[in-house]
Amino acid sequence: MRVISPIKSLAVAVVILSFSLSGCGVLSGPAPKPEIGPAGKPVEAKPNPPFMERFISAPAELYDLEATAGVVFEGINKEDWAQAQAGLGNLQTLWQQAKAAVGDKKGVKEADEAIGKLTAAINAQKVTNSYESLNKFMGSISDIGKSYKLSPVADIIATGNSVRNVSFYVEENDWKKAASKVKELQGTWEQVKPSMEQVGILGEVTKVHSTINQMKDAVNAENKGVFMEHQANINESLGRIRDFFRGK
Repeated sequence: MRVISPIKSLAVAVVILSFSLSGCGVLSGPAPKPEIGPAGKPVEAKPNPPFMERFISAPAELYDLEATAGVVFEGINKEDWAQAQAGLGNLQTLWQQAKAAVGDKKGVKEADEAIGKLTAAINAQKVTNSYESLNKFMGSISDIGKSYKLSPVADIIATGNSVRNVSFYVEENDWKKAASKVKELQGTWEQVKPSMEQVGILGEVTKVHSTINQMKDAVNAENKGVFMEHQANINESLGRIRDFFRGK
């Protein structure tokens, strides 16, 4: 009687298993995308960038947009329309430079639309529309930043947007809304903090964590003066973090 060696038996088993999986469709490629769904066309997804491109540092202009957004927001929040207009001009210039650097990434189209609405709102001196359009624009810039896996620019911008949300409603003396937004800020910070915890900037990251907790206490106490002190501190710490990672 012929004896089959263990190695041959294993090889036969692998071949049989491969054919079985192929027959079940496990090894087949993904199904083609449908042309239509129950309510219309599916989302028009952009292909992922080439593997190596995902690990290139984010363009410095994305960090500069976040810095300039702070200038624009302060003008809007204080209804200093001269400052808002000046900041907007810089924001528009930086955005054109950033577009040339990032190419056709997810978020570019949305950012174009948002900055158009922001321009119209600032020209009309509409506070709420200006604030909402600015955060929509910066949210799109954060989406663009997600393509750069080694740069925390998307997380820095997301944190900045959350801080602006709280500040806006404190300035409006809408403490209920501010309390809701400061909880969102805490949640956002807990998610993004690990991406910024690097040697050379850990001290500022720790300060931000502490300051956010203090901001929450000030909002809950409806103490605008104390909140503004903490806001000044977080402006400095987040600014230092932004400048640390810019160009890295």
